[in-house]
Amino acid sequence: MNVTTNATAENVTAENATAATGLAEPPETTMPTDPGPFDCMPDLLAAARVAPVVRIPYLGHHAWVVCDPELVRAALTHPQLDKDVSLVPQWMRRPGLMVGSQPDPEYARAMIMSDGEHHARIRRMHAPVLSPRNTEKWGERVSVKVDGFLDELERSGAGECAEVNVVTDYTHRIPLAFISEMLGLPPAAERQLRAITDVMLYSSDYPARTEAVGALYGAVEGWVRDPAPLHDGVITGLLASSDGPGAAVTEGEVIVWTLGMIITGYETTGSLISASLYEALRRPVAERPRTEDEIKAWVEETLRVHPPFPHPTWRFATADLDLGGYLIPKGSPVQVSIAAANRNPGEEADSFAAERQGHGHLTFGLGMHYCIGASLVRLEAQIAVRGFLRRFPRARLSTGRAVEWESEWMIRRMSVLPAVLS
Repeated sequence: MNVTTNATAENVTAENATAATGLAEPPETTMPTDPGPFDCMPDLLAAARVAPVVRIPYLGHHAWVVCDPELVRAALTHPQLDKDVSLVPQWMRRPGLMVGSQPDPEYARAMIMSDGEHHARIRRMHAPVLSPRNTEKWGERVSVKVDGFLDELERSGAGECAEVNVVTDYTHRIPLAFISEMLGLPPAAERQLRAITDVMLYSSDYPARTEAVGALYGAVEGWVRDPAPLHDGVITGLLASSDGPGAAVTEGEVIVWTLGMIITGYETTGSLISASLYEALRRPVAERPRTEDEIKAWVEETLRVHPPFPHPTWRFATADLDLGGYLIPKGSPVQVSIAAANRNPGEEADSFAAERQGHGHLTFGLGMHYCIGASLVRLEAQIAVRGFLRRFPRARLSTGRAVEWESEWMIRRMSVLPAVLS
């Protein structure tokens, strides 16, 4: 069935459903659904101004996007908007898409694509790793890595006009090195993971993305099945829980959960650090954060204005739903616009205001799916921002090269943050 026929049949079904329920059909608008070298945020906010709920053409069908802040809060905790992987429609199981690359639920379920008892169990298994005591310990390790990367940056940026790309030379190196150590990976894994995830998340070449997904899975599977090169860490700890007749987890779950930690623990944290420093470097020194409280507030405002996942993860309607008078038909794939929900009506993309302290942002979600690693992400960002601004108090954006972004509607990051350090 071709794209036009799919969309037409879907529209007829939607019209019938709206007539039967008396609810409005959300208007159609567009968002950039393919990745590219641009900043998606202005387009996402423009689409959100069309209506509280909109429909986006997606893979020859439609996806529903909830944009109104109050409706977003309702959607994040709605009992009939389920995240279970078994609800993904066949037309979304496209190679190269994250949702289409999810394993069979009989093999393993990821935390972000599960609900109910499955989700509660997976969350319980992850909780000890991210306990307050462990988070404090991890923070000490992050500080050590930050100091080392700052030393390297100081050497590479020596000279009055020497320019560095803060993203590749600093911000993304920190969470990648940390998550590698946390998992217990061998040193060579860092370079391998960076190359794979860049393609998997940001390439517009879907065959290449499919290959990258396979490469990441293959790498993790290799480490899990032959852990000899690994150091003690999360993977070996999970493997210990998968051994013997009373095993708490399966080998497949160790693989799938490790994949999830790599994506969420590396890419999103790096993006947060980059955006935090971008907002500092584009301002006079006197307007930058100095104290611990100011740095915490600065990171929170960055989370509000620059959510690394503007639309986080899929939900699926398990019944016809009324959201703000709009119909979301049963079976529909649904996204929530964190980008829009974090802002006041009419607020533009460039609206960072340190005094707001990120008040009310939903970047880490809400309810049972609130990000389990939020405390660690915040801590990493605070350590990285504090270290950079103290080491390079006169750093500024370069005038010789522009800031560059990579994004699509679900994920957004800065790819180039050019700076002169002295």
